[in-house]
Amino acid sequence: MPFNKTEVDIHTDYALQAVDPAWLAQGVKSPKHLMLDPEPCILCRACEDVCPWNCIFMLDPGIVQRTGDEALEAEVENSFAIFVVDDNACTRCSVCVDRCPTDTLYYARLPEDAGGRRTMAEVPLSQAASE
Repeated sequence: MPFNKTEVDIHTDYALQAVDPAWLAQGVKSPKHLMLDPEPCILCRACEDVCPWNCIFMLDPGIVQRTGDEALEAEVENSFAIFVVDDNACTRCSVCVDRCPTDTLYYARLPEDAGGRRTMAEVPLSQAASE
Protein backbone atom coordinates (compact mmCIF):
# COMPACT_ATOMS: atom_id res chain seq x y z
CA MET A 1 0.00 0.00 0.00
CA PRO A 2 1.55 3.35 -0.97
CA PHE A 3 2.04 6.07 1.62
CA ASN A 4 -0.20 9.09 1.14
CA LYS A 5 0.93 12.24 2.88
CA THR A 6 -1.93 14.08 4.53
CA GLU A 7 -2.06 17.70 3.57
CA VAL A 8 -2.35 20.10 6.49
CA ASP A 9 -3.26 23.72 5.95
CA ILE A 10 -2.25 25.77 8.99
CA HIS A 11 -4.67 28.50 7.99
CA THR A 12 -7.78 26.32 8.16
CA ASP A 13 -6.87 23.32 10.33
CA TYR A 14 -5.65 25.19 13.42
CA ALA A 15 -7.23 27.99 15.37
CA LEU A 16 -4.86 30.57 16.79
CA GLN A 17 -5.84 31.51 20.33
CA ALA A 18 -4.22 33.54 23.08
CA VAL A 19 -2.77 31.50 25.93
CA ASP A 20 -4.00 32.42 29.37
CA PRO A 21 -0.94 33.40 31.51
CA ALA A 22 -2.60 31.99 34.63
CA TRP A 23 -2.83 28.58 32.95
CA LEU A 24 0.86 28.70 32.06
CA ALA A 25 1.82 29.58 35.62
CA GLN A 26 -0.03 26.56 37.04
CA GLY A 27 2.76 24.13 36.46
CA VAL A 28 3.78 23.37 32.96
CA LYS A 29 7.16 22.33 34.37
CA SER A 30 7.87 18.84 35.53
CA PRO A 31 7.68 18.31 39.31
CA LYS A 32 11.11 16.74 39.07
CA HIS A 33 14.25 18.74 39.68
CA LEU A 34 17.79 18.46 38.39
CA MET A 35 19.88 16.52 40.89
CA LEU A 36 23.60 15.77 41.07
CA ASP A 37 25.37 12.74 42.51
CA PRO A 38 28.78 14.19 43.51
CA GLU A 39 30.68 10.87 43.56
CA PRO A 40 31.07 10.36 39.79
CA CYS A 41 31.29 14.12 39.03
CA ILE A 42 34.65 15.07 37.50
CA LEU A 43 33.93 18.84 37.69
CA CYS A 44 34.24 19.22 33.93
CA ARG A 45 31.50 21.89 33.93
CA ALA A 46 30.06 20.54 30.66
CA CYS A 47 26.56 20.87 32.13
CA GLU A 48 27.18 24.53 32.87
CA ASP A 49 28.56 25.19 29.38
CA VAL A 50 25.82 23.41 27.44
CA CYS A 51 22.79 24.79 29.33
CA PRO A 52 20.79 26.89 26.85
CA TRP A 53 19.11 28.82 29.68
CA ASN A 54 22.29 29.57 31.70
CA CYS A 55 20.71 28.27 34.88
CA ILE A 56 23.45 25.87 36.06
CA PHE A 57 26.37 27.15 38.09
CA MET A 58 29.33 25.44 39.76
CA LEU A 59 30.63 27.79 42.42
CA ASP A 60 33.60 27.84 44.75
CA PRO A 61 32.71 26.61 48.28
CA GLY A 62 34.53 29.64 49.70
CA ILE A 63 31.53 31.85 48.90
CA VAL A 64 29.41 30.23 51.62
CA GLN A 65 29.16 32.41 54.69
CA ARG A 66 29.48 30.78 58.08
CA THR A 67 26.00 30.60 59.56
CA GLY A 68 26.42 28.28 62.51
CA ASP A 69 24.54 25.48 60.70
CA GLU A 70 26.95 22.61 61.40
CA ALA A 71 25.37 20.26 58.85
CA LEU A 72 25.68 22.83 56.08
CA GLU A 73 29.21 23.77 57.04
CA ALA A 74 30.31 20.11 57.11
CA GLU A 75 28.80 19.54 53.67
CA VAL A 76 30.51 22.63 52.24
CA GLU A 77 33.84 21.85 53.92
CA ASN A 78 34.08 18.50 52.11
CA SER A 79 33.00 19.88 48.72
CA PHE A 80 35.14 20.85 45.76
CA ALA A 81 32.31 22.88 44.21
CA ILE A 82 28.75 23.94 44.95
CA PHE A 83 26.23 22.91 42.31
CA VAL A 84 23.46 25.49 41.92
CA VAL A 85 20.44 25.29 39.62
CA ASP A 86 18.03 28.17 39.08
CA ASP A 87 14.80 26.14 39.09
CA ASN A 88 12.82 29.15 37.90
CA ALA A 89 14.89 29.34 34.71
CA CYS A 90 15.35 25.58 34.19
CA THR A 91 12.93 24.17 31.61
CA ARG A 92 13.89 20.51 32.26
CA CYS A 93 15.15 20.21 28.67
CA SER A 94 17.65 17.45 29.65
CA VAL A 95 20.48 18.84 27.51
CA CYS A 96 22.79 18.85 30.54
CA VAL A 97 21.82 15.30 31.52
CA ASP A 98 22.57 14.07 28.00
CA ARG A 99 25.86 15.98 27.89
CA CYS A 100 27.25 14.76 31.23
CA PRO A 101 30.09 12.30 30.49
CA THR A 102 29.80 10.51 33.85
CA ASP A 103 25.99 10.25 34.25
CA THR A 104 26.20 12.46 37.31
CA LEU A 105 23.00 14.42 36.60
CA TYR A 106 19.48 13.05 36.82
CA TYR A 107 15.93 14.24 37.39
CA ALA A 108 14.02 13.31 40.54
CA ARG A 109 11.43 14.65 42.89
CA LEU A 110 12.72 16.40 45.98
CA PRO A 111 12.99 14.02 48.95
CA GLU A 112 9.71 13.73 50.81
CA ASP A 113 11.14 14.91 54.14
CA ALA A 114 13.32 17.70 52.69
CA GLY A 115 10.78 20.48 53.14
CA GLY A 116 11.68 21.90 49.73
CA ARG A 117 15.42 21.83 50.42
CA ARG A 118 17.67 19.87 48.07
CA THR A 119 20.71 18.16 49.59
CA MET A 120 23.60 16.91 47.50
CA ALA A 121 23.48 13.20 46.64
CA GLU A 122 20.26 12.63 48.57
CA VAL A 123 18.08 10.32 46.52
CA PRO A 124 14.32 10.52 47.10
CA LEU A 125 12.79 7.41 48.64
CA SER A 126 10.61 6.94 45.54
CA GLN A 127 13.74 6.91 43.33
CA ALA A 128 16.02 4.82 45.54
CA ALA A 129 16.95 1.37 44.27
CA SER A 130 15.46 -1.37 46.40
CA GLU A 131 17.96 -3.84 47.78
